[in-house]
Amino acid sequence: MNHLERIVAAIQHTKPDRVPVTPLSINRSLRVLGYTTKTVLYDPRKMADGKIAASEVFDDDAVVAGTDLFVESEALGSKVEVYEHVPVVVDYVIKEPTDLDRLAVPDAKAAGRMPVVTDEIRLLKEHFGDTMVVVPVTCGPLTMASQLYGPEQLLIAMIEEPAWVHRLLDICTETALGYWREIIDAGAHAIVALEPISSGTLISPDQYREFVGPYVARLFALANEHGRVPVNHVCGDTVPIIDQMAGLGSPLLQLDYPISMGEAKLAVGDRVCIAGNVDPVDYMLYGTPSQVYWKCRAVIEEAAAGSGFILGAGCDLNPRTPTENILAMVHAAKDTVYNDDLTVEFIRESYLRPEVKPARKPA
Repeated sequence: MNHLERIVAAIQHTKPDRVPVTPLSINRSLRVLGYTTKTVLYDPRKMADGKIAASEVFDDDAVVAGTDLFVESEALGSKVEVYEHVPVVVDYVIKEPTDLDRLAVPDAKAAGRMPVVTDEIRLLKEHFGDTMVVVPVTCGPLTMASQLYGPEQLLIAMIEEPAWVHRLLDICTETALGYWREIIDAGAHAIVALEPISSGTLISPDQYREFVGPYVARLFALANEHGRVPVNHVCGDTVPIIDQMAGLGSPLLQLDYPISMGEAKLAVGDRVCIAGNVDPVDYMLYGTPSQVYWKCRAVIEEAAAGSGFILGAGCDLNPRTPTENILAMVHAAKDTVYNDDLTVEFIRESYLRPEVKPARKPA
């Protein structure tokens, strides 16, 4: 199987040759060629070259286009700056509720960095064709709204001014839909909707049902209509909302490290494919290769049987993540084989079992 076929088999709950693996080395990939995020942010050629070089080194099953989830909010008028390896909003475009009246859906063909990312997708698709999954990261509507008004202000408004928040979410969703249409036209196989603000750590299941579900469902419907795979990624604790997440039209949930993949498999694994969820800090950044490898094996043993599983980190890797640790994750997947009954067998042990778990180190 090639990389794309392997991922498709997992999503469809059919038999891959082995466990698929996507380490989520988004900005980390750029470091293979010595690029920083800041130097490639408006250069699709460098972004694509960095991802291609990383794919050759890591030999995982997907290449992630883009660098962050601030493309849309920047196009809508919030000011963004790059700190170390990730852009952040430093000035919100909405300072008072009445500012919403002046907010307009941008032209995704020309606004901000939207065409930069779609150009990168075209370059990646030109290089890989249909042998490798090309999948960009995008911002979900609620998280986009938080980048326009501020997370704290938005969370308060969800309680005190819900009708106003829904107006804002309509604009954010239309912005996302326009961007997704351009991404689809560029040839991406899948599209990730990143919704960290919708984590169970921050909002309740009822708030997720009201302020998240209906809006991301529109994005997922668009992708499904055009034969693309929409990916639902929520950071942090998703246990309270995982059943809702599985019912919104996305066949693939990317799950973060705080939850049990075994419990997630039992809860929704018969309905959707689940991906994750090795700790990107304690294990991927600060662990040893053997610690990473055996943690990955443990996650595989929890969730891979029956297909419908992709091994990966819980979230985007830090740019300082050692190459050896990423390779250890990939080796854990490559050391597996799927049997005809969709059980998973390990055919080798590429690393000795570590004696201790990793200890978080100071930054």
